[in-house]
Amino acid sequence: MKWVSEFLREMRRRRVFRMAAVYIVSAWVLVQVADLLFAALEIREAALRYVWMVLLSGFPLALVFSWKYDITSEGIRRTPPNSGVAPQNLSLRRSDYLLLAGLLTVAVFAVANFSARVMEEQAAIDLAPLTREIDPHSIAVLPLENLSPDQEQEYFAVGMHESLINSISKVTALQVTSRTSASRVDKRLTMPMIGRTLGVANLIEGSVFREGNRVRVVVQLIDAASDRHIWAESYERDFSDVLALQADIARAVSRAIQVQLTTQDEQGLARSLQIRPATFESYLRAMFQFRKETMRGTRKGIEILEEAVENDPTSALAYAALAQGYSELGHSAFPVKGAYARAKAAADKAMELDDGLAESHLAVGMYKQYYEQDWAGAEAALTRALELNPSLADGWYHLAWLLELFGRDDESIAAGERSVELSPLSPFYISWLADQYRDAGEYEKAIELAETVLRLSPDYPVAWLVLGNALGEQGRFEEAIEAHSHLGDSEFWSWALGYTYAMAGQKDKTREILDGIERRPENGLPLALIYASLGDAEEALYWLDQVAENRDPWYPWLVAWFPQFRTLHDDPLVIARAQELGVPLLDRPN
Repeated sequence: MKWVSEFLREMRRRRVFRMAAVYIVSAWVLVQVADLLFAALEIREAALRYVWMVLLSGFPLALVFSWKYDITSEGIRRTPPNSGVAPQNLSLRRSDYLLLAGLLTVAVFAVANFSARVMEEQAAIDLAPLTREIDPHSIAVLPLENLSPDQEQEYFAVGMHESLINSISKVTALQVTSRTSASRVDKRLTMPMIGRTLGVANLIEGSVFREGNRVRVVVQLIDAASDRHIWAESYERDFSDVLALQADIARAVSRAIQVQLTTQDEQGLARSLQIRPATFESYLRAMFQFRKETMRGTRKGIEILEEAVENDPTSALAYAALAQGYSELGHSAFPVKGAYARAKAAADKAMELDDGLAESHLAVGMYKQYYEQDWAGAEAALTRALELNPSLADGWYHLAWLLELFGRDDESIAAGERSVELSPLSPFYISWLADQYRDAGEYEKAIELAETVLRLSPDYPVAWLVLGNALGEQGRFEEAIEAHSHLGDSEFWSWALGYTYAMAGQKDKTREILDGIERRPENGLPLALIYASLGDAEEALYWLDQVAENRDPWYPWLVAWFPQFRTLHDDPLVIARAQELGVPLLDRPN
């Protein structure tokens, strides 16, 4: 065809083929250099695929550039038309500048996007170091694919994922990764990389299909290191048999991983069958709302569960989930009034119905710790929850902070490490573990963990808080101020910057921050902390009273643990508060 030969001739004239050859050779050289550079920087080899992606996406851009322009000694010029007569002016026009700017923008976006991907994945690996010994009985359940024709069944797939994790967690010999991290991992990674990122030896992936009352679940167990399929099965049941189906999956997984079920495990799996189908449907819908991790979602989930327990007051699982929802509202920097009282009522009811649910004991432990300040009762309840389900990351987290309050640093850090081991991609758990290390005077470890979180979540406030505190306590005030400046615009978190300014001797700037916080009881915690930073005991204690009256769950830690209050530990009123709470005023590293 004539037009094809003319098109090829025009491409040759415009040096498009030469550009393609040069680009391919240059790309090959860049890949070799990147391979050596990644090895030197200890960046995993799989990240090379992003270099390939950038180079492949840049190839058509290079061809477009070559077709339109020439690079001459006078700079970039438009390619002359094939008319046999050279035009007088080949300089760039406004449209050319716009096109070049567009090409450059696309190229920069591709490089920035893929570079960010490399950094995110490397940060994820840093959270679960390859040197960490991986338990052969560790497992993560990846999010289930929703194959249902009705897209409104998304809640069912999300809820089934959560419920399946809970069922497998009833096998106490298994170490099961939390839903939070299992849901956050990038499923585009290879199975070995997912396993290394989550720090597990085994992975479960699968799908769910629901149409009417029929449910089909397909699951497969994979050896993460080798990507070898160990076991697979397809189940099809009525919805009323879904819980029995999940118990069957848990037993099959245990056999495949060569784990012996205990009597307690069997009792836990059998216990899960004692819930009505309609109640379980409500439970799945509520869990879907809770997992949105918003105040609105939590309230919606509570609303669903309140209706469920009204219709079925026999379900310990529904009451335990209801207690969990109310605890989320109560365990906050701005606790919802009455939330913990409702959490207590729901948890007590769950315990009355079934004291073998780990979630019930967790809810009891939380209200005893943060609402009643019953320290012995809280420790007993949390310990029992973890005996029933050692994979309960929230249980380890709350236990860690109970131990931290009493200066049991080694035990506390061990519990915090356990929460991160079970949820290695959670910025929440990792940031607070970093603060435990900071409190123990292990500043480099604290900084390392905080910086790792910030590579994954650059705006995460707790990580900036810990980083600034660790730097400030080492006297590195300029760096600490820079870190805490990321929190300066937040009415709540700005107290951290105020404290750092005070440590650096810049109390006038601390007062400027103080002036920007509205005087109301809900802001009692940041106001108490900033006044304590300024050494104003009278105002600090006034706002401490507001924190106590507001039943803020952080109140005991504010009295005895927060570094901002250490200067007031000799004050008789603070000593009296600590004695009233039954907590020690411990010396901490400065």
